[in-house]
Amino acid sequence: MANEMTQLNYGGRELTLTKSDTLLALRARPGKDKELDTLIRASAAVSASPQARLGGFRLLSTDTPLEATNATLDHLRSAAAVDVGSHVFHTSGDGVPFVPTGQLFIRFKPAASVEERDQLIESNGLALVEARGDDDLIAKVTALSENPVKVAARLQQSALVAVAEPELSSPGQLKHVLIPSDPLLNEQWHLRNIGKHRGTKTGFLAGADARVVGAWQACGSLGSPDVVVAIIDDGFDLTHPDLSTVDKVRDPWDFTRNSKVTAPDPETQDWHGTACAGVATGSAKGGSILGAAPGASLMPVRWGVDLADSQIEKWFGYVTSKGASVVSCSWGAAANYFPLSTLASEAIARCARNGRNGLGCVIVFASGNDNHDVNDPGKNTLDGFAVHPDVIAVAACTSKDTRSNYSNFGKEIWLCAPSSGAGGWGILTTDVTGTFQLSGQTTPQGYAAGDYTYDFGGTSSACPLVAGICALVLSVAPTMKAAEVKTLLGKTARKIGKPADYSNGHSRLYGHGCVNAEAAIKAAMLQN
Repeated sequence: MANEMTQLNYGGRELTLTKSDTLLALRARPGKDKELDTLIRASAAVSASPQARLGGFRLLSTDTPLEATNATLDHLRSAAAVDVGSHVFHTSGDGVPFVPTGQLFIRFKPAASVEERDQLIESNGLALVEARGDDDLIAKVTALSENPVKVAARLQQSALVAVAEPELSSPGQLKHVLIPSDPLLNEQWHLRNIGKHRGTKTGFLAGADARVVGAWQACGSLGSPDVVVAIIDDGFDLTHPDLSTVDKVRDPWDFTRNSKVTAPDPETQDWHGTACAGVATGSAKGGSILGAAPGASLMPVRWGVDLADSQIEKWFGYVTSKGASVVSCSWGAAANYFPLSTLASEAIARCARNGRNGLGCVIVFASGNDNHDVNDPGKNTLDGFAVHPDVIAVAACTSKDTRSNYSNFGKEIWLCAPSSGAGGWGILTTDVTGTFQLSGQTTPQGYAAGDYTYDFGGTSSACPLVAGICALVLSVAPTMKAAEVKTLLGKTARKIGKPADYSNGHSRLYGHGCVNAEAAIKAAMLQN
């Protein structure tokens, strides 16, 4: 038996509704949802559809022929728990379900008399729901009616009727932003953790992520190119396909070479900056991974190994003068105890308060990977960068929403972000491309062979993830001050760990919680 098709005029266009041979829909009587669930479980002919609910109906799957499906539906309709049983329809071969809710919109022609209208309503067994002016009505089918699709088709043939359309319920799809289908996006669990990646569920907890994909959908973009993320780090491979798209890079500078060339040096194997850049701003065009803000611009700044005041002043002075919006710093001092000098502290403060035409640059620092307090003079530990009042100090958490075992902690930690850690997985990001000669052998550049590494991590990865999220916030709220961005991220962070870990909303381990890009974007849009 061929699938039944009904032709309708729908919104001035021709619509063909094809009866599904795999789906049925049931609506429970008021207060009878549990009884309906029992009925479905007891039936050998149907099972709950993965799409579950639509238009107040429960969608059911069946693999019987259409003739048997009709009989099954008639049988289910007779159950005491069932208010309405309906066929499901498709408008094309995509399999998307359409369920008639039972209501119809009817527009009579002005010439139709009251008596003619009444007779047409009654002959089709309809009940009136709402009048919308002289000629427009909302009606619904009753036990005396055929299904609403057939009723609408019949009414469309009447000389009295201008419009007759059944209400059809179908699943929606967010259209705020098209999420790129980059080949490795599903492996980037830190952006959206579905509980299974890389072929396993081990080490993953669904939702243990930074909510970045939801943020893209909420803001309707992948970030603005007007927002510039400066990454102060070691070498950057700007030939990488995820970092080399047209107009992606702004004002690169190498303070070691005093040159615009920021390429890694194979002799020192400075692969770190390339990986950080991918986490923050990896592009959606031409590559395989995505950063937190793929649409934002990248300002790569290659540093030296010296944390002298003059160098720190140069780095932060440069990114300020060149128009950076966000500054990502996945580094710190080698010393466990490192207070900032006045010059260094003021250089960071000027950037945070005077950059971006007085709105301030958002400065993000990694808290470090030594599993110690960032500010404990009694144990002789102090990270002057992480405790600076104008920066966002970032700790790390894992793919299971647990604290990363190495992550530094303390009262100055502002929040945490997904990264590597015991029991969890590393971060997939860009890696230096190509090869170099080492002891007479051809050796891949970067952390791993190929153009990507799956094992980046530490607070080094958590930091640029937060920086990219800051870029998304500034993409929807470009006039927000740096201090306001910091406050916003703290307020919208989601609590992980134990409630006892927090005092007045703050944890020494997690700060205000795990960064929540989606919540931050939604809050920023309301404030803007």
